[in-house]
Amino acid sequence: MTKHLLALLLCVSLSEAAAKASIKETAFEDTFALYALDAQMRHKYYRASGFFGELYKQTSKKEYLYQSLKMLEQANDTKALTKMTAEALAKSPEDKVLKRFEVIAMLKSGDFAQASQKAFLLIQKEPEAPDHLLYAEARLKLADYEGAVSSLKKAYALGFDETTAERIALIEYAHLGRKNEAIKFLKEHIGTHGNSVTIGKRLGSFYADQGALIDAASIYEQTYETFADPSCAEEALKIHLYQKDYSKMIVLLEKSHLNDPMLLDLYVQAKQFEKASVLALDMYEAEDNPLYLAQSAVYRYEGAANRNDPALIADVVEKLKKALVDIEEPLYLNYLGYLMIDHDVNVSEGMGYVRRALQKQPESPYYIDSLAWGHYKLNECTEALRLIRQVESMVGTDEQEVKDHLKAIEKCKTKEKN
Repeated sequence: MTKHLLALLLCVSLSEAAAKASIKETAFEDTFALYALDAQMRHKYYRASGFFGELYKQTSKKEYLYQSLKMLEQANDTKALTKMTAEALAKSPEDKVLKRFEVIAMLKSGDFAQASQKAFLLIQKEPEAPDHLLYAEARLKLADYEGAVSSLKKAYALGFDETTAERIALIEYAHLGRKNEAIKFLKEHIGTHGNSVTIGKRLGSFYADQGALIDAASIYEQTYETFADPSCAEEALKIHLYQKDYSKMIVLLEKSHLNDPMLLDLYVQAKQFEKASVLALDMYEAEDNPLYLAQSAVYRYEGAANRNDPALIADVVEKLKKALVDIEEPLYLNYLGYLMIDHDVNVSEGMGYVRRALQKQPESPYYIDSLAWGHYKLNECTEALRLIRQVESMVGTDEQEVKDHLKAIEKCKTKEKN
């Protein structure tokens, strides 16, 4: 009985020891794996390689060996990559993954002919996409573009990878002169396997290079609408700008909000003042920039069907006053001042804003005209006439508003004489 009890206790003791050892090994593996991943994420590739290498030594798991080699590849340490790969192949000469790293090391060291030979051996027996890609890369380095495309197409047939599709098209377009074939290939890929940012942008660039700007803009916009990639919208926008197709620019900018200041300018150029006012107010609320508040007020007034609506005028005056607390822009100072003068809101106060604008730009005929109109409204006809004559000498009477003001003020002067 005692012997059996001792034996049982011994077994329990051994089991506990084994469990503790297992826990210790697991803790080591987890800790080093975290170190390795952290170094990788911070682009400390050489350090990450060391952690993965230590994990491989302690666990004999090939995945850690491959990751260690991958980190050396990322670090561009060709010498260390070549040495570690050779040492690993000496122990596992038939390991296909290690053979791929061997080719990668040769490509990085510039031994393209040897890399091509090694890669050729890889594709002789049950080749996978990475094997064809490595052979294609070697042939490309040797300027064998036909051979590269042939191998890339074999890799593409195994998974229809978009990156591989783009490379095929690019080589055919740029190096083999088969531009129409390259475009057709990408269109077929989209039709069968769907679009992507990579494929859409590449096809768009081909169209643009061929001068097919409508097709280029179309594929860029389609790609943007599917993937919301701003760079695609930017490319389409450049084409519309080049073609001066402002209506298409507006539609695209409304969808993408890629450049709201540009959209605001386009609204104003197209005299879409109501939209301009709403957008400027949104921009003010988003950025707290009083300049946008002033613009929103001005555009609201400019786009109004009835500019004599008291509620409209009150709102515009209020917004301009609020904006001008923080900015001293002569354009908006004069706009507010003239508005208050012309609509008899408060002529004297309005003239104060005009004078502030004239302090910034004393030679502006438009601001002088506003001041002349203020004096006219106050029945100060002599000063009004002096100022409007000054405006006339500066800009003539070609502008209708100046002509109307001059006519009215001259009558005012006549009344004052009588």
